[in-house]
Amino acid sequence: MKLRATVSLSALFLFLLTACGPSTKVVQSWHKPGFTVEEGTYHKLLVIGLIKDEATRRAAEEQMIKNLKGDGIPSYGYIGADVEKINEAGMNERMVKDGIDGVLIMRLVDVKKEQTYVPGSTYPAYYGSPWGYYGYAYPMYSTPGYVRTDATYYVETNLYSTGSDGLIWTSTTSTFNPTKLETTVDGIMQAVYWQMKKDGFVVRPKSE
Repeated sequence: MKLRATVSLSALFLFLLTACGPSTKVVQSWHKPGFTVEEGTYHKLLVIGLIKDEATRRAAEEQMIKNLKGDGIPSYGYIGADVEKINEAGMNERMVKDGIDGVLIMRLVDVKKEQTYVPGSTYPAYYGSPWGYYGYAYPMYSTPGYVRTDATYYVETNLYSTGSDGLIWTSTTSTFNPTKLETTVDGIMQAVYWQMKKDGFVVRPKSE
């Protein structure tokens, strides 16, 4: 299993997570052919937010764990500050020993910005009494046009098995004009979960 990944666009990811409320959707996904997991199979997930800013990383990982209903371990407490310098072989051995059965990694992969010109508008200024209308034309007021910048953030979420299975599921989500940490992470985690179910990757336990 490959845990190491390039921490790219970290400053923009900081903006993404601190800045959302908006719409998040899955734009692509993949899972290991013929591989499915039952709901509740992974009881102990190591959660990693690949963000250089430590405070934002902690906040993101804690929000991810909240969505997992507590079935997660934040990497900031398990690995430490520098995720990129971990020893892969030693880390795998340690995770298996500690009963960690999966690793969930979230990272920003791209940001696309688009500018749109919003034209101004002209409207009449109405009088405060009916008598002001006589002998006068409506005075007109106008608001200036402006340029609006919209941003779409693309976040990759990978799920690894600590056994010999390696990468078992991955997706890329798009979030339009994010503004807040909690809702951004919540939106991504919910979109990821429902896509897993849609892909037939997450299934109900056989006993149900």
